[in-house]
Amino acid sequence: MLRRTMVGLLTCMFVACAANNGPKRFRVSGEAMFDGQPIVHGDVLFTPDGAKGNAGPQGIAQIRNGKFDTAAPDGKGIAGGPTVIRVTGLTGPGGKLVCEYEMKADLPQADGTYNIAVPKSAAPRPANQKDI
Repeated sequence: MLRRTMVGLLTCMFVACAANNGPKRFRVSGEAMFDGQPIVHGDVLFTPDGAKGNAGPQGIAQIRNGKFDTAAPDGKGIAGGPTVIRVTGLTGPGGKLVCEYEMKADLPQADGTYNIAVPKSAAPRPANQKDI
C-alpha cells in the first residue's frame, strides 16, 4: 500500500513539474491612453513578432480605467523581445469601440512596465466615410 502511494505521489509531482516547463512568461503592466485620456475598458494583446524572428507565447491584459496588467486574473504574461501590440478600447463593458491600434515594440524579456499612448487617428471612422 505504501509503495502505491509513493508511486502515485511521484507521478503527480512529475506531472506538476512538467506542466510548469512551458515557455517563460513575463509580467508587463502600465497605462493605456487614447488621445491623452485613459482608455476606460478594453484589452491589449501582445504577439511575438515572427517577422523579426521572435516566437513564444502570446500575452494579454484587460484594460480597466486606463491601466493594464498581464498578472491580473484574466491576463497572461508576454514572451518579450520584438512584439506586435494590439490595443482595443471601448466605452465600457460591451460598449462602443473607441479605438483600435497596432504598434510594434521591442519589449524586455523581464518583468516591467510599458505605457501605451494611442493616437487620435486610431479612432474608428464612421461607416459612411470613404477613402478618396
